[in-house]
Amino acid sequence: MVKPSTSPAAPQSRRAVALLLAVAILASLTVLVVLLVQKDRGADAPAAVSAAPPEDAFYMPAEFDPQEALFLGGDQLADLHPEVMAAIVKAAAADIRILILAGSRSGRSLIETTLNDRDVARSAYDIVQLPVLTMWVRDFGPVTVSDAQGRRSLVDFHYRERRGNTRDDMVPDYLAVQLDLNLLGSPLLVEGGDFLSNGRGFCLVSTRVVNRNAHYLEKEPRATVETLAAVLGFENLFLVPPLQGESTGHVDMFCTFLQPDLALVGSYTGGVDEANAAQLDDIVGDLAGVATLTGPMRIERIPMPDHDDGVWRTYTNVIFANGVLLVPIYPDYCPDLDRQALAIYRRLLPDRRVVGIDASGLIRMNGALRCITMNLPSGQPLAPPAGP
Repeated sequence: MVKPSTSPAAPQSRRAVALLLAVAILASLTVLVVLLVQKDRGADAPAAVSAAPPEDAFYMPAEFDPQEALFLGGDQLADLHPEVMAAIVKAAAADIRILILAGSRSGRSLIETTLNDRDVARSAYDIVQLPVLTMWVRDFGPVTVSDAQGRRSLVDFHYRERRGNTRDDMVPDYLAVQLDLNLLGSPLLVEGGDFLSNGRGFCLVSTRVVNRNAHYLEKEPRATVETLAAVLGFENLFLVPPLQGESTGHVDMFCTFLQPDLALVGSYTGGVDEANAAQLDDIVGDLAGVATLTGPMRIERIPMPDHDDGVWRTYTNVIFANGVLLVPIYPDYCPDLDRQALAIYRRLLPDRRVVGIDASGLIRMNGALRCITMNLPSGQPLAPPAGP
């Protein structure tokens, strides 16, 4: 339940407590770190450290796990891509509570008018008003972690402001107050698109995280990955290179987890982008068969559209919303690939309703569906792994 905001000082006091909690977690948890890098770069993996996490350690649920709510970027999305906003709410409202972020009273009015004009019932969504500027809530929004009993906390990584934007970085603080959840602070520069959780202690992370924190914070790679793993509760963390030439550097542009032991990875075929085709094949080769709590990692592939026009379209930047999966499609550019992508998801996720959402305009701003949303997991206790 979203609660009214308390005093402005509340986020700062929560952050101070959270930083102490994060330090305590880091001191008690070590992780196995494995680097997956391009073979021709000759990068050396750091030495592995191994220890089981304590029983009270946090873990990060997967997006395919039960979800309580879905945060949706508001004012800017309603202004620039109103059809995308309406399509997401219409497709997902029956399966998940939708919380749309509004940065002002005028933003709230714009959202309501935009959706009303497109026949979206007011009961299909709630609006949370707080200081927010852009629609890229996946980048700056809070990451949810949970303990084994299902008690949730929010994690707030540092978000590097752009073009004088100082508001988005404070969104996790205000949401922690409104949702009445603990806030764990971390100084690391991390965006939500930088990593993926399988919900059972395994994480894929873009090498962009290591590079950015080395550049801006002068943090050693080993310290970066150990801190990230400790705060989010990952026992196994794999670093993978981003697509060459793609501007975001995010791992969700070419990969998603469908189950704890099933990853869907993009594929360039037919002579399209041979460098990235080989890089993705290398990632698959290194990832396939890696041990998870539910068995060896399995890999499925999904086609990647070409980017001859300079636009990096993706089918893995998806929204999980309990019984429905929303997939970005581009009907004016590659309708045949759209059909193939939707068919792959329907085959692999037969119990979910798979809906394509036209992201043709959105992707030209270097983001797709996952980029404008952030999941709030339900916080259910973690089920034990299946026996042999």
